[in-house]
Amino acid sequence: MTKLLLIQPNYRSIYSYAGSKTATPIYPPLGLAYIAAVVRERGFEVKILEANAFDLNHEQIKEAIEKYFPDYVAMTGASSMMDEITELCALLPENLKVIFGGIHASSMPDDVLKNYPRIDILVRGEGEEAIVEILSGKSLEKIDGVSFRKKGRIIHNKDAKFIEDLDSLPFPARDLLPMNKYFSFEARKYPIDYIVSGRGCPYRCIFCADFITSGRKLRARSAKNIVDEIGHLVENYGVQEIDFQDDNFTLYADRIKEFCDLMIKTGLNKKVVWKVANGVRCDKLSLPMLKHMKQAGCYMLSLGIESGNQEILNKMRKAEKLEDIKNAARWCREAGIETRGLFIFGLLGENENTMQDTIDFAKSLPLDTATFHVCIPMPKTEYWEIIKREGQLLDVGWDKYTAYSEGAFRHGSVTPELMSKMQKKAYKEFYLRPEFILRRFLRIRTAKDVKLTLKGGLEVLKFAKA
Repeated sequence: MTKLLLIQPNYRSIYSYAGSKTATPIYPPLGLAYIAAVVRERGFEVKILEANAFDLNHEQIKEAIEKYFPDYVAMTGASSMMDEITELCALLPENLKVIFGGIHASSMPDDVLKNYPRIDILVRGEGEEAIVEILSGKSLEKIDGVSFRKKGRIIHNKDAKFIEDLDSLPFPARDLLPMNKYFSFEARKYPIDYIVSGRGCPYRCIFCADFITSGRKLRARSAKNIVDEIGHLVENYGVQEIDFQDDNFTLYADRIKEFCDLMIKTGLNKKVVWKVANGVRCDKLSLPMLKHMKQAGCYMLSLGIESGNQEILNKMRKAEKLEDIKNAARWCREAGIETRGLFIFGLLGENENTMQDTIDFAKSLPLDTATFHVCIPMPKTEYWEIIKREGQLLDVGWDKYTAYSEGAFRHGSVTPELMSKMQKKAYKEFYLRPEFILRRFLRIRTAKDVKLTLKGGLEVLKFAKA
């Protein structure tokens, strides 16, 4: 039987929340778990090597690979992971075929196949069907969505079609994952697990790269399918908290209403709490929707705000108004749902004044927490292309393509120095306000709340002073 080993690289030293490795959440690799579920359903043997959750070093990873001795190894990684991918490839026995997928593979297939000789097959877009066909021994020339080398030439097959009916997919193969290892710094209950309820986005924010792997259309799972998965997690893993990893969870109001109705009808709202950690669109929220979500178990939403300057929002084609954001934050507070604001420094047309507008706007909103990122121009996004034409992409190494790095480009008034300066200023001004500190301490109810509040405060102070 053909054996596949899926590797989740150890990214803890690369990604860090507010510069802190210990405060960085550990998420399950749901993309790999979906592939594992489909591959296993089609009759192949598969295992997931979770190097990140176990914090494995290279020697431990090598031992695990040699012990399992697969026919194929498949890995995925964002642009920031490419140096680590190179080192992992060096650990692999020569007889193994190496498959690489994910957002970097999809955005820079030529670069990957030219500069990473140990990668044999590249999968662009979604990976489930392509990997099944590869394992089945189908000729590479006949598999949509793959790129490979042949006689010194790089071959790119036509793009594969996206999976329209996501309900047809089996639930991720969580039995292959160390479920007790996953955590979120802000989680209220444990065990915690994560769900993706849709793929794709119809919006065209110029800095976002999600469309490269998921397309320009939201393909949403049905409310029933999502609730069935939550029931499965409660029954089989004792899960008490769900973190939705969607960018567009609230896009379709009818689906949210049906989802909340089912959560209440099944009683799951009494067994689990849930939040949306990725940035929901503020213009897709309403007070009745939020009150219904609260009743169904929602306790926190991350709001994808990005900037506090309307001109900057317009330039990046956010298609949202500052008034939408103000309303959303106020309605969440009224509904009893906590909020985290997500902000970015270094968007198109920014300068120090517009970045200060963002800081001031963040402080004016009734937010419970906020994150401030430096903008990373992801390959093949529109902003990446603009910077290539009009500015300068800096040779900082792929491992610096993270939201808490010092920056990777110059364009107009935007420099790494300015972005880093304003990021630190934002954390200091937002979190060290007396009224904010008082509000946080008034919310303390348990010893765990005390620990998390103090830990979070120390991490912010350390980062702001760095």
